[in-house]
Amino acid sequence: MSFHRNGASDKLSRRQLHLQSFDEVLSEARSLSRVGYHRVAKWSLGQICDHVSRFMDASIDGFPPSPFYVALIRPFARMTHLGKILRNEHLPAKMPTLSVFMPGEWAEDEKALPQLEAAIARIQDPNVQFVLSPLFGKLTPEEWRKVHLWHCQHHLEYLIPAARDVSS
Repeated sequence: MSFHRNGASDKLSRRQLHLQSFDEVLSEARSLSRVGYHRVAKWSLGQICDHVSRFMDASIDGFPPSPFYVALIRPFARMTHLGKILRNEHLPAKMPTLSVFMPGEWAEDEKALPQLEAAIARIQDPNVQFVLSPLFGKLTPEEWRKVHLWHCQHHLEYLIPAARDVSS
């Protein structure tokens, strides 16, 4: 059963994770679901799983049309952010989330975990065909996977385990 605050804590700081694989992402998410967590930001585990899953699916199924200015900032974003993401570096800047990727207000942890598992299975398929990234343009499948791994890690850093998971 998941425990979390109704809102973000102003006393907790974002932790630093160094997730190296999607198995580690799933292990971290399952552990947080088991032991509970405190939120440093506004989203719950269920909302994070819903958000990153939607983004993974869109990288295969297609993104909604981007605002015109995204094409203008694409070279800058690719030059300044993509390399850092691919090297799994922490970025202090917070990027706005498109409304289509906003999680449901009441996304439940237990229902979102299978959604995350399914999305990860899709992006790990060796025959998957990814679309162009609206922010970075053409990415190889391996680059897409690194972007997704970084994205999962980025959001999971805002959840602090409420207890040590003795079952891992």
